[in-house]
Amino acid sequence: MPKLIDSHKRKNQIAEATWKVILKLGLEGASARNIAKEAGLSLGSLRYYFDTQEALLEYANELTSERITQRVDEIFENDNNPKEKILQVLFELIPVCGNLKQEAEIRLIFKTHALHKREAYTADKDGVYLAIKNVMSNMVLLNLLKKELELSAETERFFAFMDGLALDSLLRPGYLTDEKAREMILYHLRSICKEDIG
Repeated sequence: MPKLIDSHKRKNQIAEATWKVILKLGLEGASARNIAKEAGLSLGSLRYYFDTQEALLEYANELTSERITQRVDEIFENDNNPKEKILQVLFELIPVCGNLKQEAEIRLIFKTHALHKREAYTADKDGVYLAIKNVMSNMVLLNLLKKELELSAETERFFAFMDGLALDSLLRPGYLTDEKAREMILYHLRSICKEDIG
């Protein structure tokens, strides 16, 4: 009897193999052949799940946001103090601090790739942007933000700050340590919060 394969699980396995190839060889090395080899599949098997290279890369990109969103949801659903949850989410989004290093790095690679391809970037599909919106909503609910702040502008500024910090942590890994990244996040929070949350 043939072995049944969970299609969703296999597609995720192929997407994760795509991440590994991209991290080793860059996007230019993410050929179907290299990805199939990394996934331990034949080229035909890979083509069964993704008929085009573009479909595979799109799925791999979407999986990064999905994983980030899942991790953020797990944090917000735990029993920790609400302020601790906010800090935990923010620290998790920075490659040197959190468990999402691979996803954070791949996310930035895909984001800059869209720029080079002249594709429109949609923040509403970005796991980090959604996480920052979630953090800001929680800070509003907890009445932590300074009254004079404009929520939409501060959300965009916080997102840009976190993107820059994540990129810097990848470009200067010896300089931007876990401790320094945490200090910078706390410094930013002090600029928008009316009380210390860290």
